[in-house]
Amino acid sequence: MRLRVIGVLTAAFVLSSMAMAQQEIELTWWINPWRIVTPDMTDGESPTGEEYARYMSEQFMELHPNVTVHYELVPNAGFGEKVTTAIFAGNPPDVLKDLNWNPDWAREGLLEPIDDYLTEADRADFLGYALEKGNVDGQHYIWPWNNSNNGMGSTMILNTALFEEAGVELPALPERSWTIEEFMDAAEQLTMDRDGDGTTDVYAITFAARDTENMLSWLFRFGAQLINDEGTEFVLNSEEGVRALQFVVDLIYEHGYAPTGGEALDVYGTIDNLHQQRAAIGYGGIYEIGRIDRYLNEGRMAEPINVVLAPFPHDPEVGQVAYETSGGFLVFKQDDEYRREMAMELARFLTNKENIKMLESLLYITARRSANAELTFANVSDYTDDVPTEVAVYQAAIDHGVPFFGPSDLDISPAMEHFTAAMEAALNRNKTPQEALDDFVEAANAAVFGR
Repeated sequence: MRLRVIGVLTAAFVLSSMAMAQQEIELTWWINPWRIVTPDMTDGESPTGEEYARYMSEQFMELHPNVTVHYELVPNAGFGEKVTTAIFAGNPPDVLKDLNWNPDWAREGLLEPIDDYLTEADRADFLGYALEKGNVDGQHYIWPWNNSNNGMGSTMILNTALFEEAGVELPALPERSWTIEEFMDAAEQLTMDRDGDGTTDVYAITFAARDTENMLSWLFRFGAQLINDEGTEFVLNSEEGVRALQFVVDLIYEHGYAPTGGEALDVYGTIDNLHQQRAAIGYGGIYEIGRIDRYLNEGRMAEPINVVLAPFPHDPEVGQVAYETSGGFLVFKQDDEYRREMAMELARFLTNKENIKMLESLLYITARRSANAELTFANVSDYTDDVPTEVAVYQAAIDHGVPFFGPSDLDISPAMEHFTAAMEAALNRNKTPQEALDDFVEAANAAVFGR
């Protein structure tokens, strides 16, 4: 009798599971526009930003015909406000790109932890700090996806022809790691007056006050931080921060290795100086190599340049420092078990090995080791002699990544206009580095912490 009861219960469980599997449900997911090339696009077709969301939704629905997926492209501007409004209305999406990730959502019970859905293979495959970004009080809430941006604040781009012209050897492989002293020796030679008229024709490097990630990366060279470890105070006016900003100012005015006028430049000014061969060194990663191709096709560059990557120079006592950035997908709280399972399945689908490799079309590194091992970035091969080597250099650099902007749940945006003002004041020498950073810290602490 006991065996018969167990058999009946087992059969009932199987039937219940089958019924659940056939349940008709609708899922929503929101993502900001990503110009990713999808497998169904024709050669040469340029993505507008919607193709990826549409393609992934269609592919998931083919695998799960009982699930209807609704995607929504949410512009970067206003993304956080839209999500906050949806949360307060009790109607957030089921799956969300973590553009404005707030760990308090997890603490308030608004999100589903993903730990029970991560396999051991997933845990081994996802890069550690990409997975840890979603760690809140010992549980994980983000399915990791991208593990880089355009490389700003992480690596430099070196014009190999200008290095050869100046007789400067590239930093040594495998990582092309170079010290501040080695950088200074190279910068002296890379600053060239070709015709002897007393005017510099080629500078080693460019600084731009309105280029936040790269300026912060320079200011971190000697161990400074924007915010303290507790996330309670801006501390960039430390001895290390002032020393680094003085170093930048001296590169412009004492040594002449960088042009004046950086107080009026943004990141596109540094990009232009590299592309027009007015500077031997620019900024960015694999993505920025791809920009060369785009600008040539658009007529914004006169001729191609061959480039390689290198990390920012480092102080041996501090070690290498790069900008750490990663992202992924969140799953909001579900009342229905099957909806929870399928929302998790959608997030897993977006971040599985094969699908995550579509980030290659953006020239981004992914959050999966197995996928990164197969990235070729063949579409930038015309502008660098050995693409796999440059990928390895970039990956090695971002392995030294640190979060530049403090805790992810701290909104520091009100402070950053003051950072730009401080960089402008220092680069045009209206203030000393100490004065500029003191004023920034005072204004930033008032703007963010109310003191």
